Amino acid sequence: MTTRSTDELPAPLTVAETPLNVRLARLRKEGRFGEAAELARTGLPDSPPAGVPAAVHLEAGLSLAAVSDYPAACAHLHLAAADPVQAPGALAKLSEIAWVRHDHVRGREYALEGLGLDPSNRGCRIQLRRNERAETTANAVGDTSGMLAHAAFHADPHGNAGDLGLVDSVRRGFDLEYEPQPRAGLAKRALKKPQSFPRWWDVHVHQLFDEQRLAQVNAGDGLVLGGGGLFLPDTAPNGNSGWQWNVTDEMLRRIRVPLVVWAVGYNTFQGQGFHGDRFAGSLRTLVEKASFVGLRNSGSIERVREMLPAELAAKVRWQPCPTTVTAHLGGPAWETPGDLGESGPVLLNCAYDRSERRFGEGYARFLEGIRDWVLATRHRAEVHYAAHCVDDENLVVDLRREHGLTLPVIPMYDMTVAQIHTTYRRAALVVGMRGHAGMIPFGCGTPIVSLVSHPKLTYFLADIERPQWGVAVDEPALAERLGEVTGQILDDRAAVVADIRQLQQRLFDVTLENLAALPEPLRVVPRG
Repeated sequence: MTTRSTDELPAPLTVAETPLNVRLARLRKEGRFGEAAELARTGLPDSPPAGVPAAVHLEAGLSLAAVSDYPAACAHLHLAAADPVQAPGALAKLSEIAWVRHDHVRGREYALEGLGLDPSNRGCRIQLRRNERAETTANAVGDTSGMLAHAAFHADPHGNAGDLGLVDSVRRGFDLEYEPQPRAGLAKRALKKPQSFPRWWDVHVHQLFDEQRLAQVNAGDGLVLGGGGLFLPDTAPNGNSGWQWNVTDEMLRRIRVPLVVWAVGYNTFQGQGFHGDRFAGSLRTLVEKASFVGLRNSGSIERVREMLPAELAAKVRWQPCPTTVTAHLGGPAWETPGDLGESGPVLLNCAYDRSERRFGEGYARFLEGIRDWVLATRHRAEVHYAAHCVDDENLVVDLRREHGLTLPVIPMYDMTVAQIHTTYRRAALVVGMRGHAGMIPFGCGTPIVSLVSHPKLTYFLADIERPQWGVAVDEPALAERLGEVTGQILDDRAAVVADIRQLQQRLFDVTLENLAALPEPLRVVPRG
């Protein structure tokens, strides 16, 4: 093999020589959206010279959209769409921006144009469904008097099963009456409220909270924000708030009905943060305006209180995620009494969004550990794979490709909430990496082990004082450690199930106390 001398090797590119689209993409990946937008503006003025590559226009459009400069973003995306290679991606983003701005007719047109160029483009397919669904539901809302608005991430069809279960559990908590125990005055069992109780309507947090949404909210009885890890900078970045709800401070201040923040989480990964001061300003406005501020774990409470002055920090309280008390909230899955999971399969779940943050350079080692754990566990129980999202199935593909190991897949993203609950009730044990692949089965009364790749999983285990139910994904002896924890639970499953019931009651008591502290007409008090 011939070698080249050092003098022959090309010098590494300086920052100035790095292509603009690469620099923009790098800044966005790091969450530095303001810097990316400023670079797009200075590097590409409003009337850029001819010959700018379409890939640069695409990255400029994405960067400007991330700070809610939608007109400038659309201008660059239209230029990118003139290139056949970049057009499907640019049209998908144009469709998403139209959806964010509630222009669903145009959003549908962009998505269809993109699919005409590339029928396999996933982004265009998602945005087509979103715009068609939003147009239908928006027209159906009508008069909101006597109704409750629910601002949350409302899952798309075939979307995250955890988000679907979360929205349902939030509403069940507000829609139930509770029969008190003779002494404690807390819930003994849940009863359905009369049908006259206000119905809910959806406010998708990623869409712009505009004058129409404000008027509809103010015409109703209240606004519930949550649950979910909405304090996050990068899932759907915007420049209006800096977190997941696309709302300006001005619009927050103009809300006249009771605003309740319910089981929201501070959802950053280890080492991730919010760049700039927009989030801190929006957070302060939100807490000032809210009648009640409940965060879903002590870790989130600590992080948020650090960002607030003392008088506002005192308003922040603990409200466990309502999915953790699902068994107390009723529903079709509880029509069959008793524990169903004694002889059921062990369910495994892994998450693949932000893989570089979850696994770093250790994914191959993680995959080997999971392989060894599955092979060992199969001697005592079937192992099935519970996919909350389509992308979660990457683990099954990788195990088969790299190690020749096949797992049966349960596509939970195609299930109803009742089917999700029934599936988890029938499991002997759930080993999950997603937050709600732990909290939902726990709420169903099923033993859990958390594969920890995000701090929020340790926050929940700390709040229920069961840190031993967590195993880090970068554990050097992953198979052995995971096998030890899951083996102990399966060996003594009945005792673990009884333990979970006691832990659930504690979380439910906190929930009832918080419901009773809310302003009218959102307050829920024990009956009798």
